[in-house]
Amino acid sequence: MKNIVNIINFVRGIEPRIETDLYTPVSEQLRIIKECGLKSTFLVQYDALCDYKMTDLLCSAPDGTEMGVWLEVVQPQVEAAGLEWKGRFPWDWHNDVGFLIGYEPEERKRLIDIHIEKFREIFGVYPRVVGSWHIDATSLAYLNEKYDIVAACICRDQIGTDGYTMQGGYYNQAYYPSRNNMFSPAQTRENQIDIPVFKMLGSCPAFAYDFQLFDYDGIGRTIPTLEPVWISKDNAWTEHLLSEIFSGNGLEFNYTQLGQENSFGWESMKDGIDFQFRRAAELDKSGELDVLTLGEAGEWFKKNFELTPATTLVSEKQWKSNNVKSYWYESSFYRVNLFLENDILRVRDMYVFNENYHEKYLNRRCSIPSCEYRNLPVMDGALYSDKDAKLKAGIYFCNGNERIAWGSVCYSEDGKTPKLILISDFGTLEIVLAQERISLKTTIKDLKLVPEYSVANVYGKTVDDVAFDNSNGKVNLTYIEKAEVTGNTVEFIFDGEKYKVNVDIGRIESDFSLTPVDGKLEIRINK
Repeated sequence: MKNIVNIINFVRGIEPRIETDLYTPVSEQLRIIKECGLKSTFLVQYDALCDYKMTDLLCSAPDGTEMGVWLEVVQPQVEAAGLEWKGRFPWDWHNDVGFLIGYEPEERKRLIDIHIEKFREIFGVYPRVVGSWHIDATSLAYLNEKYDIVAACICRDQIGTDGYTMQGGYYNQAYYPSRNNMFSPAQTRENQIDIPVFKMLGSCPAFAYDFQLFDYDGIGRTIPTLEPVWISKDNAWTEHLLSEIFSGNGLEFNYTQLGQENSFGWESMKDGIDFQFRRAAELDKSGELDVLTLGEAGEWFKKNFELTPATTLVSEKQWKSNNVKSYWYESSFYRVNLFLENDILRVRDMYVFNENYHEKYLNRRCSIPSCEYRNLPVMDGALYSDKDAKLKAGIYFCNGNERIAWGSVCYSEDGKTPKLILISDFGTLEIVLAQERISLKTTIKDLKLVPEYSVANVYGKTVDDVAFDNSNGKVNLTYIEKAEVTGNTVEFIFDGEKYKVNVDIGRIESDFSLTPVDGKLEIRINK
């Protein structure tokens, strides 16, 4: 098991929302990195490359510091490419102006070229790594083919924050994206972009998924990640989350990112940054994890995996009074989250990955402030829950119509196969997760898997966008167009894309409930 930490700080040259010192955070981050002897990566926005004071500082970085580009778009970059800037400020976080997707595909290439040539002018070499909250597949393919980029990083899954909805992706670790959709792993080499994409910010496997809807003790509405300006100011939380991410599970490897963008200011991040960097240095020295540059992580990934590997992210330790356990599994075909809350188990999330499903911005620009990256949903416990009615969406494990309380839960990973064994008063249940299928064995005579969800939220009639509104307008969400049982198959249409989930062993009813046959149930993902 390899445990990888990337320290990635990205550097902006302007912050129009507040008056803040952008230089000091970078200077202080470099100071602590040098004191600890850490490897790190700094990703630099175009406007910061035009700031000689900032670039002089970055050029004096200690050995082991990697420089790359942060691919958000700013006014001087757009004008240098001969395009018209339509933003409200010289840097504008709205998607139709501040990101590559806000421009036509050929314009994106010009903007990338301008950025990378400026980087080479300052540092004397071409960058090996890139990052942004999101990078479309067209741009990633161009970066791969022209500049031989070895790794990229993007935002964690989130709904609506800053107008960016990224829901249903590879939850953690890294993956090779599809040429048609940067947010979906490819299933074949032919449709794969050979740049591993790492997920930033260190999402908590238990609480980060639906914190915007449900309050958890000790979490509240703050973002439950390793981002040091939020709950990770609390050193105890950082220790808790690091111990969860690097618990010894993960199948092939486990990964997280530490660091912070400079536009939050040094005062808001200093305590979290100082503790996280020094703790990472201690764990690196003891051999419990490897602190690598983003480029080194990408090279390791490419050396070890020709296709996206299956991985897990597990949370079993209690945080304050929360009685929850969370088990994420993701392969190149699907992701699933088994969530145990107060002894009740449900499939909280399940998305199908399909390399042929086109992202919205592959061949056309984003023309509105918000954006949406999704994959193909089967169950979404965040979007399909009814907040007011306290309905927590999911596929529940029931004895007839009664939800089963599980008195014993044992999770294990046998090679590349995660297994969950649960014991209740009604009998036992074994769940095995594999590349393209989910298998269940049970001694419970009347076991049923029963989906519960808000119909309006699934089909898009009255979704409560206000819960996800972050002063950037309503969230632009796509809804399921069709879900229908045909024989032992559920056929879906989402965003015009057809996909299936097959029940190879067991029965599925018209209400989508599942019943084992002879104590067995096997579900196969059909992209």
